[in-house]
Amino acid sequence: METSSFVVLKADEKKIIYLIDEIVNTDKVYISGLHYRIRKIVALDELRPATDEEVEIENKKDQKYFLSIANTKKRANKNYLLGTVLHIDGDQKYLDKCLQLYKEIGVFANGITIKENQIHEQIQNLVFKLTPDIVVLTGHDVYNQKGLKGLENYTNSLNYSKAVRKIRQIKSRGDVVVIAGACQSNFEALIASGADFASSPKRINIHTFDPAVIAIKTATTAFNKIVNLSEALRYIEKGSEAFGGLETFGKMKLFV
Repeated sequence: METSSFVVLKADEKKIIYLIDEIVNTDKVYISGLHYRIRKIVALDELRPATDEEVEIENKKDQKYFLSIANTKKRANKNYLLGTVLHIDGDQKYLDKCLQLYKEIGVFANGITIKENQIHEQIQNLVFKLTPDIVVLTGHDVYNQKGLKGLENYTNSLNYSKAVRKIRQIKSRGDVVVIAGACQSNFEALIASGADFASSPKRINIHTFDPAVIAIKTATTAFNKIVNLSEALRYIEKGSEAFGGLETFGKMKLFV
């Protein structure tokens, strides 16, 4: 097996498809989800090559998800201004897919790839410079099953939390809506840090598009109405197990 090979964890009954990102040594490699926001280091003997059929099934599932959102009925009235998005992602391949979705829907989004542990260093300058209505902070995360509350048990929940706090130092909840987290993230910590919506209440894997779905729903909800999270969760495979949040007003405004 080589870099960019499609693989499956032998013990994974769900048969999630991963890519080999990096070969650490003769025994271990870094893998990341083809369509799920998870990255971890595993032993080579824990993996097997993915079959063409398995890859095709997951790609078709991903395309169906994209189309279910992209085919959302377009508004007949064009006298409105949708909320704008700053989407910061730790992984370029996931970011590119989300930017494609924003474009298809008609939501303006700036996309920037920054490693999760560096986001907090740059986020304030980016918010000042780009003046977004909605900020998405995502990429990879993994919970090691050693204690739900301890942030040390998550690969990047602490990094997302730091970045959220940096935003809240300069922008209130009323100013900017923050969506944070990735697979298995510490939902409670991210909300406590100032996020309006976050993953993952049940510490499960989330799909590439999940954070973008929440952002799109926020961008297309009127500024004087609460975002209907239940409607957005209908598009998300694992629903409220994958994403939760607080009562939050939308960011769309009508021209007068």
